[in-house]
Amino acid sequence: MKIGMAWQQFLETARSHEEWSAFVGESKRNVHLAVMIEPFLSYIFEGQKTIESRFSSHAIAPYRQIKVGDLVLLKRTGGPVVGAFIASSVEFVELHDRELDRLRRDYSTAICADEEFWQARSDKRYATLIGVNNPVELPPLPIAKADRRGWVPLDVHSTSNEHEQLTLI
Repeated sequence: MKIGMAWQQFLETARSHEEWSAFVGESKRNVHLAVMIEPFLSYIFEGQKTIESRFSSHAIAPYRQIKVGDLVLLKRTGGPVVGAFIASSVEFVELHDRELDRLRRDYSTAICADEEFWQARSDKRYATLIGVNNPVELPPLPIAKADRRGWVPLDVHSTSNEHEQLTLI
């Protein structure tokens, strides 16, 4: 199923759930799918994690592809979409030692990051920091994702048939 069709089907399914219907509405905002692991997913819903961070060796999504006001769907790794939030702030960082130290100092608490987290990202070159606004845990909506990317910008406003990244199941 193509993205545009999958998004339309997602909206139809979402509208049948009162909680989802109120959240997704008829908005024309950009939409992203973030694959999340525990405990970070729970931290978002609990309000502990107020910044979602993505680090990479290459300038890949969401780097320079997300903006304030975008909708981020939260998909449990290997599972359904279980919630969403609105991006309240966005910061793109080209990393070097001083920048990584600044991020560690300024954002560790908001990211819920420990020393092991920072060590695992010491060789990364790019970071995207996304402010989490209005996180909502919602009834699960199964979506099959055919690739291993942890972040997928969805072209939900296009009628193009170029992408086959999401399928409702």
